[in-house]
Amino acid sequence: MSLKSSVLASGSSGNIIYIESNETPILLDVGLSKKRTEILLNKIDKNLSVIKAIFVSHEHVDHIRGVGVINRCHDTLLYGNKDTLTCDKFKRITGSINPDSLNFIESDESIILDNLKFTAFSTSHDSVNSQFYMIEHKNKKLVCLSDIGHVNCELLSILKSADLYLIESNHDVDLLLNGNRPEFNKRRILSKLGHLSNEDCGNVLSNCINENIHTIVLSHMSNDHNNKSIALKSVKDILSKKCSLFSDSLNIIAFTQKDDPTDLIDV
Repeated sequence: MSLKSSVLASGSSGNIIYIESNETPILLDVGLSKKRTEILLNKIDKNLSVIKAIFVSHEHVDHIRGVGVINRCHDTLLYGNKDTLTCDKFKRITGSINPDSLNFIESDESIILDNLKFTAFSTSHDSVNSQFYMIEHKNKKLVCLSDIGHVNCELLSILKSADLYLIESNHDVDLLLNGNRPEFNKRRILSKLGHLSNEDCGNVLSNCINENIHTIVLSHMSNDHNNKSIALKSVKDILSKKCSLFSDSLNIIAFTQKDDPTDLIDV
């Protein structure tokens, strides 16, 4: 069985990614309620009770809202770095967690869960110690990259040559600057501890993709300062100018908070 993934939800209201291979279904973050998570899983013919593990990226509520109740109901394994899983905010949002279910994976470390390899990498974001994950199965590689304000050269080298990217394309800079958010909030989003703009996303991808790439999902899009057409045009324009491997046959999906889960994508 191949490595497969679906974006169940993405955006400031909640983030969940489903990943599976063989008998190892996992979730990357659960930023919605248990009930809503179950509904979204059912839409791709999956069930919450079979989820083996949840990998946590950071302690913001839109990434961990449902983690605690799912852990208590199903004794689901939890993976994340120690700073995140033991911080006061994580404990306050999730409530009690079965201590035997906690497993620490630090940035630049890899673990094997059944036949899946997970590698954690640090992300530049305004949280205790945020990280995201690269998932490998046999010769296939999936990169999940969100909630990051800046991607340095070292991280670019780690992220290269994936078959599928689930990557943040949060905002259009002009729409954000001319929007009605408070100035401090605009500065936060635009900072190196904020979120990737459409242009940032395109530049990251132009330095990462090779002939393996077949699908890109643009995610964590702002409802107020972005939309599908703007994000797709921005990213495609940059790739067409900077990446000789880009062609119109490359499948690029823009995912908003209002969308149903993506189909299961073969990595």
